[in-house]
Parts: sequence; C-alpha cells; structure tokens
Amino acid sequence: MDSLSGKSLYWKNFLSEGGRTFAVLPSLMASLPFSKNGFLELGDKMPPHASLYSVLKFNGYTTSFYYGGDAGFDNMSLFLKKNHVDELRDIQSFPGGYVKLPAVNGFTWGYNDKELFRYYLATRADSESKSPELNVILTVASHNPFLVNDQPEYVSKFEQRMDELGFENPKKDTYRNYKLQYSSIMYTDDALRSFFQECKKRKDFANTIFVITGDHRMPEIPMSSKIDRYHVPLIIYSPLLKRNAQFASVSTHFDIVPSLLSFLKASYKLKVPDQASWMGEGLDTARNFRNVHQYPLIQTKTDIIDFIMGEYHLNGSSLYKMGPDLQEESVADQPIYKRLKNAFDHFKRRNAGIGNRAGILPDSVLNKYGPTKH
Repeated sequence: MDSLSGKSLYWKNFLSEGGRTFAVLPSLMASLPFSKNGFLELGDKMPPHASLYSVLKFNGYTTSFYYGGDAGFDNMSLFLKKNHVDELRDIQSFPGGYVKLPAVNGFTWGYNDKELFRYYLATRADSESKSPELNVILTVASHNPFLVNDQPEYVSKFEQRMDELGFENPKKDTYRNYKLQYSSIMYTDDALRSFFQECKKRKDFANTIFVITGDHRMPEIPMSSKIDRYHVPLIIYSPLLKRNAQFASVSTHFDIVPSLLSFLKASYKLKVPDQASWMGEGLDTARNFRNVHQYPLIQTKTDIIDFIMGEYHLNGSSLYKMGPDLQEESVADQPIYKRLKNAFDHFKRRNAGIGNRAGILPDSVLNKYGPTKH
C-alpha cells in the first residue's frame, strides 16, 4: 500500500462515513444519508435512489460485487439487488478448490483475501473490446478475530516491519499486544500486491481505474483521537494517471461518487443526472490541510454523534479542532460549538424522514437514473 500510494492519487486524511461495515455501501456507492440506524437497516423500506451502480448501468456498464463472506450480512445483498447489480458473488458462489479463513469454534467469515482476488480474476473476462465494467470487491481478512492463513509468516513480516520502522524494544512490546491485528494487515497488503501483479498481465489493466479505501478504521487497535475512529486511506491508481499526487485535505466516502461521475462526464461524455441527491460535494484536491466539507459520521447503528465542519469536529457535546495529521485538541468555543450543533441538528431533522415519508430524488430523475434493468 505504501509503494502504491506513491504512484497514485493519495488522500492521507481521508475518512470513512461509518464506524462499521454497515455504512460503507450506501456511503461509498451512493453518497446516501444514514436514516435512523443506517440506510441498509431500512431493509425493504430503502427508498429508491441513484447510485454509482445505477448511473453507470444507465451508461452501458455491467456491474458486479465480490465478497468472501455472506453478502446477506447487514442487508448488503438487498441493497445490491435494489441496484440491479448484474453479478453478486459471495460465499455461496465459490466453487470447490478455494480456501477459507481459519475457523474459530466452527465459524469463519468466509474466503480469504488472496482467494477472493483469485476468484475475481478467474471470473472476469479479459478483453479490450468488452463493455465497460464497475466491479466492487470487499475483503474480510483484516477483521476480528484476525486469524489468517499462514499466520506465522505474517507475524514474522509484522516483526520485520517494526525493524524497518526503527522501533525501540518498549514500542515493539506495545505493538505486539496487537500482533494478530497487524499481521492481518500485512496479509491483506500482501494479497493486494499479488492482485496487482496479476492485474498487470491483463489486457484491461491499461484501461482500469482502481479505487482503494477502507470501510472503517480498525477499532481494536487503540486510537489517537475521536476522529481517528474514521481514518482510512483513499488511493486512486491507474496506468492512465499522468502524475501522482498526495493530498492533505479532508474528504470522506460521501465525496467519491460525485467526483468519479464528474470526471467520467468531463472525460468520456457520460450522461449523469442534472439533479443529484449526493451527500458529498466531491473530493478536495488541496495539497495543504483543510476541510471544506460539513458532514455527519455514524459510528454504530445507534450512534450518530459525530459531525465535522471546517477544522472542527463535534463528538457528542465535546468540540475538537483537527490538525494537519488529524490530531485533535479539545476546544471551548461556544459560537463555533453552536454553529456545528445547529448544522448537525438540521441534518438530523432531514435524516429522520428517510425511509418514512421523505423521498431521495424526483421521480423524473429516478425513472431515468435509478436502479432499473437498463
């Protein structure tokens, strides 16, 4: 990931919109509000909406979703079916010959990341003349209980990495308290390296844009601040890139869909809605640290207590000021506190109607760009 970020567009202060996986698909694929307990929790009451899936499908793309576990988890499969995703491949789809993650008391989350990538490559036709595709892959190895195949090898790589970073022995001892978590990260990193090595052999590699992010931060490793709960990488890599860049500005999962569609419209004449329901405004490409957005963040299905606006972060009744590496300091500034609280309350009032009476988009837009079988 480190070497790839140096050849990519890399946002180092990027945030997930949720503290758990339940929030990632609506935020990342459709820039949708949360509703009371997360958009997916609405189940059959999820209101019709536009998404990256539906807009690209309208423009002739074929779409897919790959996951090593059970896509029924958190109603993900229902969301994907409502978006008429062409191929949904999960734990039920894998044929024989693929290896799952180690089980604990008979339970495993599903197939390991290396096997997930291998399955993806085996099932995607490689042709320069095929129709364009939107393919989404969700990995699961860096997840509690953090047991991976060939674990001793990755614990060894974890130790090697601490040496490379020049850690002193006391610091190493602290990090070893989380050796399973870190070794699972080393495993996923290795799986990504192998995946890109295989992708480079394909004809469609030269014409592909890869977007890599995390669904949420790993909370089992202690966090340095309240906002750290949402800190994930965003790397956009492609052989089509003319130059690499690193951005210190803050953006979130909400911003990816509007930016991708804006880029595709400008560069490839993609047809996109004139009216949009995106929560996001687009990725900020400022090199310096700043935050031009104001967004809520949902930590768990019952906790919508975080809101960011400018360089400030409201967490419950506490106000923090964010710094260049997302470090935070507590501040007492009543006017700023009130401004954030008022904006947050305004969002909550509008958000409360989602799935009840409030629509997402006008029917005229939904009939054209909503999830239909184009």
